[in-house]
Amino acid sequence: MLGFMTTATRLRPAGVSDLPFIFSKELEYMETIEPDGLQGWMSAIEPNLAMWIECLPSTMFCVDDDGRPLGYAMWTLEEKSATLASIHVLDSHRRRGLGRRLLDAFEQSASPRGERVVKLGVHRSNPARLLYEAAGYETAGRDGDYVLFSKVPAAPQ
Repeated sequence: MLGFMTTATRLRPAGVSDLPFIFSKELEYMETIEPDGLQGWMSAIEPNLAMWIECLPSTMFCVDDDGRPLGYAMWTLEEKSATLASIHVLDSHRRRGLGRRLLDAFEQSASPRGERVVKLGVHRSNPARLLYEAAGYETAGRDGDYVLFSKVPAAPQ
């Protein structure tokens, strides 16, 4: 999979300058996958922005190619778990290993010694659930239109 990426493709902590890209992709997601939730999401944009800023740079990564963002992942940490809040890769760069690279970075950063459970929820109509299943996530339940997944990452060797 990595053969599709150029040598300039890199994973890096996200910065404030990435927020316009992240906002536009989050909005695009809401418009296409969860249009019924768009109005509520827009009314909560200030708390969402505050969460995104709080995630910088420790729990938010971007993958880019020569400085052009191609995707991102952000998560929140609790004492015994970490929850993936969002992950996105540009449509034009999907199926090239970037989503898995971001998911792996989430797991490694969120659970450096394997002591935390990593969790996420995915809208039932979002095909990204296949990525999570392929990465070893197991169904942990449902919450409305969301399928909940969890995994105990292996401790690094």
